[in-house]
Parts: sequence; C-alpha cells; structure tokens
Amino acid sequence: MSPQLGIVARPQITAGDLARRIAALGPGERLVVLGAGRATIGALVSEGTERSALLVADADRSGTACIDQLLDDLADLARARWPHWHGRDASVAPVSADPWLKAAAKRARLGLAPRFRRLAHDLELRRLAQAIDPAGLVLIWEIDPASPARARPAIEALEWCARHGVASVAALAAEPPEAPPYDRILYGAHAFAEADRPVAERFIPAPGGIPASDIERRVATALGQDPDLAGLFVCNAPVPVGAWGARPRVDLLCPTLRVVVELDGPEHRAEPKFGADRHRDYELLTAGYLVLRLTNDQVAADLPLAIEKIRAVVRLRRAGGGFSR
Repeated sequence: MSPQLGIVARPQITAGDLARRIAALGPGERLVVLGAGRATIGALVSEGTERSALLVADADRSGTACIDQLLDDLADLARARWPHWHGRDASVAPVSADPWLKAAAKRARLGLAPRFRRLAHDLELRRLAQAIDPAGLVLIWEIDPASPARARPAIEALEWCARHGVASVAALAAEPPEAPPYDRILYGAHAFAEADRPVAERFIPAPGGIPASDIERRVATALGQDPDLAGLFVCNAPVPVGAWGARPRVDLLCPTLRVVVELDGPEHRAEPKFGADRHRDYELLTAGYLVLRLTNDQVAADLPLAIEKIRAVVRLRRAGGGFSR
C-alpha cells in the first residue's frame, strides 16, 4: 500500500494470463479480478480456454436466494444439455443405481429441469455441476463495486460455492473500498491489465460507409472486387427497425436486397452482447432483412469462403427466398 495515497498496489494480470489462470482453477479455488466485468472475462474464457464456465445471473437478494437462483440455472442448463451428461451420452450409457442420477435422468427425458428442492443444496450443486462438466465448471460472478448491499449476497453465495468445491471467478469493474463485504474477497485480487488495442480498433466511425475494423475492411474490399457483389453493400450502416424508430448500425448492409452481414469478434460470444445480438437479429428479421453472422475467426481463416456465404445469401434473396417486403 502506498503510504501517501493509501492505495493497494495490486498485482496485474493480462488477458492471456487470466485465461490460463482460470483454466487451471482447482475445485473450490477462487480468482478475483478488478477492472474487468463478467462479460469481458466470459469472452476470454470462450476464446482462450477449453474450460466450461457459467456467467452467474445478477442478484440483489439474500445469499440464500442467490444460491437458489444458481441451482435453478444449473438445473435448466442440465436439462438443455441432456443427454450429454458426465462427458458422455447418458441416453445410451446404462444409468447407475445412483438415486439422484436415476431421478434426474427421468426428469430430463421428460423435458423437466432436474431440480429437487428437498435435496441438500450442497449435494445438488455438486451433482448438477458434475453432470454438466465432470472436468469442473467455473462460475463467473459479477460483484458490484459501488453497492455493498448488492455485493454482499453475491459474495456470500460465491463463498458458499467455494466451500463446496466449485471454482469461481469474481469480476469487479472497479476496485471497491477495503471495507465489508469487499474485504472478504480482496486478499490476493489481481488488477486486469488490458492490452492497448491498435488505434484503428479504438476508432468508432460515424454511420455511413466506413468499415469500423480490419476484418470489415477485408470483407468490404473483397466484396468490392467481386464482379457479382461489387456495389451492393455499404459498411457501418443504420437500419430502421421496429415501431419506435430504432436505427441500429450493422456491419454490412445491402439496402436493395435487404441483406445484413454481421462480423462478430470474441466479445459477442458472451452476455450481454450475445443476448443483444439475438434481439437485434429478431428485429431485423421482422423488419424484412436476412441476417448472416460470420465470426472474425472464420473470415481470417478463409476469406473466400466467407464471400461465398455472402454470395449464397444474395442469390437466395434475388431468387425470392427469405422474407420480402
């Protein structure tokens, strides 16, 4: 701690080191990261590790209520993943004499969440987490650094999960005061050191015609050089959707055929961007647009294939396929 400023000098952790630390978390271990939100850490896990993780839903209730909500979410996730439990196909593998597994498998086959509220919470946590990923699920918690009242139940639930063998990451967008309840998790915390991005990636252009990223420039250039697709698409264009005059910007727009191409970086794999993207796709679809999503990795790995996918959507639209208005 600096004697003049009273500030703790936190050890820094880069994106690459953070992904590796999360991948190596053992049962019940905890990692606290300051200066990064849950979505940022979720994107790093998705991009940089092969570890399963769950972004824990926000809660400002009691710690017990947070645990109940978490168990509900885990049961819903287990239902959705059925029959892929314990790293195998549980529908063809023989079900053991384990009472919980037999009862849970029966509910999952019926499309019901395998949640048993009379079962001890700690046992239910372990069984659901193991069914989802026997290698060890990581929980990623968002801790409010400015509201002790909101932070306390999440910290209590996080500590409870750690006591029962589930690894956790606590994400705080800013450093909180060294006071209750934050003093319970700040020991050993790391400050997230985000690498400086190239200036082109930090530039947010005004709407209308200018690619916003290197990937968009590569796709736009390839489209402009293609005899069949040249002149059809504009970059970074606003599209009117809905009944309230909303005009979201899309990466590539073909106004004449009402085709939208979105180019997604790794941050789009985690909430809140993932959910926002699905809602935008819905708005565009109901407004009469066909939407094609490509990841930056797909474009970087095979640009000609990405162009061919765009060409296929354009041909479908020209042939009268999809929605028309």
